[in-house]
Amino acid sequence: SATRVQAELGLAGMAEFKCVVDQNNKATELPLWRIGGSVQQNPHMRAFWASTISFFLAFLGWFALAPLALDVASSMGICENQKFPPADWPKQAAYLKFKNLASGELYCQYGKDDEKKPTDCNDVPTDIATAPTCSETMTTGCVEADQKLKYRPLVLADCVCTGGTECKDVIANAGVASVASTIFVRVALGTLLERFGPVNVQTGLMCFGGFWVALAGAITAPWNYTLIRFFIGCAGATFVTNQFWCSLMFAPSIVGTANATAAGWGNLGGGVTQIFMMSVLFLPMKNNGVPADTAWRVAMQVPAVLFILTGVTMKLLCWDTPTAKRFDVLVTGKTQKPSLFDYVEVLKDPRVVVMIFQYSACFGTELAMNNQLAT
Repeated sequence: SATRVQAELGLAGMAEFKCVVDQNNKATELPLWRIGGSVQQNPHMRAFWASTISFFLAFLGWFALAPLALDVASSMGICENQKFPPADWPKQAAYLKFKNLASGELYCQYGKDDEKKPTDCNDVPTDIATAPTCSETMTTGCVEADQKLKYRPLVLADCVCTGGTECKDVIANAGVASVASTIFVRVALGTLLERFGPVNVQTGLMCFGGFWVALAGAITAPWNYTLIRFFIGCAGATFVTNQFWCSLMFAPSIVGTANATAAGWGNLGGGVTQIFMMSVLFLPMKNNGVPADTAWRVAMQVPAVLFILTGVTMKLLCWDTPTAKRFDVLVTGKTQKPSLFDYVEVLKDPRVVVMIFQYSACFGTELAMNNQLAT
């Protein structure tokens, strides 16, 4: 048992933890399913799972609007075919370039007049235009009625939101806003974590994020869509707490594994949300008669509730460090209180700068994929 191993290592005087610990009370193992015991007995695994689950849910909520983007755009009334009905605006550039990905059919049945900058669809070929239309009494030497169509509006998606449209610009700009906020909060979190500890910071992020995720159900226009995505993006900073907290709980011999596991599983939230929000929440409601405008708004309340529940649970059941409910900066070996000048000192190390560029490249790719996959 962990207690026996601690006794053999001469650590019997320490608290009887569920995990084997070193002289600093940091766990030297990562027993994923050893979750029993009080917070005094098992602060390590409580912190591991709390940081992992909160990070996972934060990413799930952060990108929850991405797979719902076209339905949100329809609710805002910014789809190209809402602003420019095909019957009145058949030559709209977005229509001329449109190809239905599901059926492979083109809006311009016989091609367009210019591949790069089309102004109209090609006319129906003369032999088809002059041929008789098939009917019940005529089945040979004729063409179907839809073959005589120059434009095929029925091919268009329910919400046309392709490149060059206002709809696409709104969604893209909102994605940029959600990323911008997380960058600033992540930078600020270094100081906040040292001042308030991981439990308080993570609880604050989850509750703040939960409020804005819930408020997403009230989106009515591009400006509040962008604003809400901006504030939800703050939840993306939970990654910093995830790594900081695990580093306080696990010894150098295992902290790399703990950090990688917690971060890796947490990151899954950004991908899982593509399936969860659509296949588990939105589509079942829509298929059972709930209007799409209502279905996506209700769906957004689920991650919001999970945010709040997770934040409250962490606050009540977790500690910042193995032996203390609240974090003290002295644990890290610092003798001064945290300040913004610490960032200047850190940036003097070229290795830190290199890691910043490395992470920005890989994480930037991840964010781009999470924002664009479903739209």
